[in-house]
Amino acid sequence: MFCELDENPYYCEFWALDELEPFNAEYQVPEYASGYFGFASSGGGEMFAISPTGSVVCLPFIGMEPKAAIEIAPTWAVFESQLRSPL
Repeated sequence: MFCELDENPYYCEFWALDELEPFNAEYQVPEYASGYFGFASSGGGEMFAISPTGSVVCLPFIGMEPKAAIEIAPTWAVFESQLRSPL
């Protein structure tokens, strides 16, 4: 599913449930951003992820590390409220 967001990045492509574990492994999230769990892409080199604190963040696929995380929303509920209609 593709959605627009009220925050930058303005585009979110959610991964299918059966893709979550393989994509996190393929992108080496446990190695480069331990404790984070990716669930979507911005379509432009960034991954949406849940941080260890529960906030929703963007992490770059290249140069992925916790210090590079940009908070998009402090909670999943706030993130949901930023989603617009599916494209």
